[in-house]
Formats: sequence, C-alpha cells, structure tokens
Amino acid sequence: MNTININRRFFVIAITSFAASTVFASCSSPQNNSAVNTNVNPSATTAANTTTTPAKEKIKVGVTPVPAGEILEFVKKNLAPEAGLDIEIVTFNDFVQNNTALKDGVIDANYFQHIPFMEDYGKKHNFEMYAFTPQIHLNPVGLFSKKYKSLKDVPNKALVTIPDDPSNAHRALKVLESSGLIKLKENVHPASPKDIIANTKNIQIKEIPGAQAIPSLPDVDLAGVTGNWILQAGLKTDKDALAIESANEQIYAVTVTTLKGKETDPRIQKLYKLLRDDKVKQFIRDKYQGSVIPIP
Repeated sequence: MNTININRRFFVIAITSFAASTVFASCSSPQNNSAVNTNVNPSATTAANTTTTPAKEKIKVGVTPVPAGEILEFVKKNLAPEAGLDIEIVTFNDFVQNNTALKDGVIDANYFQHIPFMEDYGKKHNFEMYAFTPQIHLNPVGLFSKKYKSLKDVPNKALVTIPDDPSNAHRALKVLESSGLIKLKENVHPASPKDIIANTKNIQIKEIPGAQAIPSLPDVDLAGVTGNWILQAGLKTDKDALAIESANEQIYAVTVTTLKGKETDPRIQKLYKLLRDDKVKQFIRDKYQGSVIPIP
C-alpha cells in the first residue's frame, strides 16, 4: 500500500509540474513573438517606404532682381529640379552687399557681375573671386534721358551721370565717345573722366552709384546706365536708349562668380552649367527682346 501511495504522489506532482510548465510557456510565447515582431516589422516597413531618389544639393545664390534674378528663377523652376539642385535665391539691390555676402560665406555664389567689375572689387576689398567663362548674358549700357528725345537736343553744359565704379564708368564713357559727345585718350582702360581730351558740348560728368541712376534721371540731362537698372525700372535698353553699347563687348557680360578655391564645388559647377543651357538662352531672347543678350 505504501508503495502505491508514494507512486501516486509522484504521479500527481509530475502532472502538476507539466501543467504549470505548459501554462507558463503559453503565457510567455506571445511576449516573445511580440518582441520579434517589434524588431522585424519596422525595418521591413522602412525598407518598403525607402525610395532611391537622391537628396537635392542645396546652394545659395546672390542676384540683383532684374534680369539675373528672373533668369535664375527660370532655372530654379524649370531646370534645377531634374538636375537635383535646390537653389535658394538671395536678392540684393546693390552690388556691394552681394559681394560682401559672398566674402562672408552667407552665399555660395553670385550671379550679377562681369569680370572687370569683379576684379576691381576684389582688389579694393582684398579678396579673390573666380568667374566662370563663357559668360551668361550681357546687360548693354545705354544713354537715357527724361528730357530729350535725341542726342542732338542735349544742350551745352548738360549734366551727365555715369556709374561710379571704374569698369562701368569706362563703358558709359565709351558710349558717350561713340556718340560723338566726347573723345578719350587712346588705349586707356579703364578710362575715367580725367581721360577726356575733347568735349565739344562741354558736358558736365558726375559719377554716382549705379543704383541711383534711375531715381536721379529726371534731375539730369543724360545718364549712362547699365541694362540691369534699366530693366528694373521697366524700360528697354534697345528701345528707350538714345545710344547703346555694342553687343561685341562680351568682356562685360555677366557670369557666375564664387570665392577663389570654390570653383570646383560640384553645386556651383552644376549651377553654371544650367545657366549656360540653350533653354536659358531662348528664355532671355523671348523675355527681353534684345535688352539683354545671351552669350553664345
């Protein structure tokens, strides 16, 4: 009898232990499965949602509003997305702020100036810039007046304003010379008012900042103005100018500029390539009708 009772006890204990193990295992399994699912599912979801589209390269570019700002806006909307370039356009209303921002690293490149202006500005402010060539477009300098319809009507001792930076002053003086109002010393570059050797009408030349040319136009007899300021004022160089600079002066064409040493930056090279695109040239021809000239 004792042997039978002992065996029964062991049998009950064994059955109880087995049941407890089964209950414990059944409670634990969902937690273990849940842990596995937690680790696997997010990565599976991430993999499913991941695209192969590369991130766009961001670049900050300084411009003057017209025409450079409008041209770059065309590039930003129509060409840059496909090229993977995210262009932030930073607009300045004067040349000094634009180059100061470049020097200080506020922008990566700018698009508003020609090479002679860039070189002169760099020398005066003790830093080097790099200009991409061939250039993008030419803003021809013209002679404008609110008072006279023809250069023949310009009176003796007329007050004439020209830009105060050396390169654009030279351009305006050359247009005055080609119009027969003055004669300059030969082979002087850049020429200044001091290089005038003949002045048949004894015109009075005053150098002023380029941005002041249009606001002061009603108060003067004649003004030599670069094309960007003319377009910004809603005028057209080819139609409203009394005389205009030759389109052959491509040294004064506007281009992309950056700090020396950054010209190999892939973003800036891509920007330049987009601005040289044939679609940009056609946009310039269509929109500006000769007031801005694309460079071949």
